[in-house]
Amino acid sequence: MPADLILGLAAGYHYGDMRPFLASLGESGFRGACVLFVSPTTRDTDRVAAHGVTLLPVSPPVGLEALPLNALRYFLYRDLLLASTTRHGRILLTDVRDVVFQADPFGAAWAGGLNCVLEDPGTSIGTCPHNSRWVRRHLGEEALASVADRPVSCSGTVLADHETMLAYLDAMTRRLVPFTPGERMAGYDQGVHNILVHTLLVHNWLAHSGALENLTLHDNDGPVLTLATTKGEPVVDAQGLVRNARGRIPAIVHQYDRKPALFARVRARYA
Repeated sequence: MPADLILGLAAGYHYGDMRPFLASLGESGFRGACVLFVSPTTRDTDRVAAHGVTLLPVSPPVGLEALPLNALRYFLYRDLLLASTTRHGRILLTDVRDVVFQADPFGAAWAGGLNCVLEDPGTSIGTCPHNSRWVRRHLGEEALASVADRPVSCSGTVLADHETMLAYLDAMTRRLVPFTPGERMAGYDQGVHNILVHTLLVHNWLAHSGALENLTLHDNDGPVLTLATTKGEPVVDAQGLVRNARGRIPAIVHQYDRKPALFARVRARYA
């Protein structure tokens, strides 16, 4: 069976930033491969590599040198997969600094095809100052109006099979350029991600890639708990595991750094 693969960007981080991700992944039972892209400012790379991950340098393709790193990563991931002679079973794109694993991420209840996750339902794209700004400035008012009432999908965790992931990365990279520079636009990839996801849902957008026929959106009580817009601190059980609103244990906890008590707990555990 083809090995599963995790891809992430760890530009500018130090070992303390990454240890919760690395150590919790090692404890999770995950047996696939993990590749992290690092920059010249990434520190302690020898300690990171000791966790069995592969480190690759961030090397922007010609013409994309000025692209924010959050957007550049999609080009790096796409080019890596296109150049690889290995065909992976499933691929998880994930943030690194603010992610901790509570179980093997590939053992969760993912569907076939493209899997994306929703943030807390209390915030829509239009009411979120960040997501609305990213969509408006990069894609325009009409694009924002088309998704303003839609829930926010987090671009920080996306899972798909090999073929579907390549189709997703192709769709993303085509929409990420030309980049519209501006203040606080570093995360605009999430605006592009949301346009793509909700276009797939509303218009059954299949003309350019049949590999994107199957899209599953998981709510915040699914495989990933995304914490940025949730209220208060999450529930932590007697074993130190974070539980979602339904009392279930998500495989991935994302944006734990937005919750001071949880952040302190996680960093203390993996100090």
